[in-house]
Amino acid sequence: MYDLTKFTLQNMTRCGDDLQQFGSKARNIEELANLMVRYFYDHFIDKKTGEKSCALVRFFMTYPYTSLDEELRQLADKILNGQPVPQEAKCLVLLATAGLQPEWNSTRLSKGHRVLPLLNEDMLKQNPMVYQFIYQLGIDVSSVLNPDPTLALELERKIFNVYYISDASGSPYIPAQNDFVIPFGIKSVLGFGSMLPTGNLFALVIFSRVKIPRNTADMFKNIELNVRMAVMPFVSEKIFVIDKNEITEAERLRSLMATQINLLEMYKQTAIDQSRRLESLSLNVVKFLGKLTRKAWLYISLVSASGIFLFVNQQTHIEFALHLAAIPLEILLGVLVIEKLLERKNKAERLKKLTHVKSYLFRSKMRNLFLTNLNALRFPAITVSKIKNASLEELKQMRNDADHIEYASPEAMEAVIMEYVSAYHVFHEFMEKAITQDIDSNFENMLYILHFIEDVKLFKQTHPDKLFIYEAQNQRSLMKKVKKIMGDGILKFLDYIIELKEKNPDMFYDLLTDYELSSLCHNILNLKNITTQTQENTV
Repeated sequence: MYDLTKFTLQNMTRCGDDLQQFGSKARNIEELANLMVRYFYDHFIDKKTGEKSCALVRFFMTYPYTSLDEELRQLADKILNGQPVPQEAKCLVLLATAGLQPEWNSTRLSKGHRVLPLLNEDMLKQNPMVYQFIYQLGIDVSSVLNPDPTLALELERKIFNVYYISDASGSPYIPAQNDFVIPFGIKSVLGFGSMLPTGNLFALVIFSRVKIPRNTADMFKNIELNVRMAVMPFVSEKIFVIDKNEITEAERLRSLMATQINLLEMYKQTAIDQSRRLESLSLNVVKFLGKLTRKAWLYISLVSASGIFLFVNQQTHIEFALHLAAIPLEILLGVLVIEKLLERKNKAERLKKLTHVKSYLFRSKMRNLFLTNLNALRFPAITVSKIKNASLEELKQMRNDADHIEYASPEAMEAVIMEYVSAYHVFHEFMEKAITQDIDSNFENMLYILHFIEDVKLFKQTHPDKLFIYEAQNQRSLMKKVKKIMGDGILKFLDYIIELKEKNPDMFYDLLTDYELSSLCHNILNLKNITTQTQENTV
């Protein structure tokens, strides 16, 4: 049994292994899907009440409209209400369901969720939950509506994000608030899925009656890979419009190998993250013990003095000795309280200074870097104006979406890389401030970026006419470093923006106004360059 509120690395490993083994027990995809939803429904328990954590678990898969049986096609036609169905139209089909209500344990008894036609993006947007699911996973909507065989290889190597709604109550992405969310006490929603090499999208969604922490949700990236391994052998017919033959054994093995590599990398990264957290905890304990040891003489002296006066009181029964015994203890308490207050004050002052330093760097020296990085994004679509006008909750949702990013082109990524090179002295300056202010995490981050910039500069010295991004694409570890640095840049920027929105709205507004103006100037400059280039080509 597992507790979603305290999901451990060991739980993640065991759960993933169990789900993957269902692949050898099931006879078809429907049976496999049923085993999986039943597993989640039965094995996740609220430790406080002993009740099931999941109110409802469902498994979906996309299929071509033309492959649906007569019953499902009639249901789809009823939803379409006479609309013509293109030959390549896809539908999201409910393959398995398990839940608290009797009708939630049979796909045939499901009301309105057995099949969802996906004719176009506008129709998809009418179902905000499905649209948000695809968006959060980091999948382009066009890849679901019209799977492209040329992108299949890229998608099968991809580690997809998870679908995560921390607070289901009141969320615009979770429908049926009054009929489902509120009466059944749905606290959070968690889902995962991916595109298969055949063009199918599979999706598993959990509606939880307990609050799911973000770190638990992130662990399901690993579990998605286990499920993908189990699902692939049962999906053999390609659903691409121009390529509807069976998937070959070589293609299946290639996809399984890519998924296995991703799974190993995810386990490795998770283990590294866990190790860093333990190291940080150990370091804090050592620092605390060091402080305690340095002042041990004071603590021992005060406690000893109090003990002496207590001994005198016990021997002589002089009441005044009892009052004297209390004085060293009061002094000790005062020392501890004052030390704590001073420590908090110093920390607050350091953070305040760091905030102002960040504001200066983000607002001036690193403005071009962040603007270039945002403009290069294909997914998620984050603009300066969108950030400026967003609410705090919308900003946090942007931050969650940015856990998985995609860039418009290699050339767009190269532009961002060169902005990092231009900002070398800024990162070096920030590293020095991290050293003087004793901020270990910032020091490590800056050092990592500076090493990367040196690699780029060295490459450019020996290959001045070549793009660094093309070199990175040929080296898996180097490309991973590029994506990490650029992705972390987006996340750090959004983290800082959220911090400003919460603690210093005026600074937030001023910074975004500057960025908005700079972004406009960039666009005008780009437009002039394009116009000039067009005129030159015409001549």
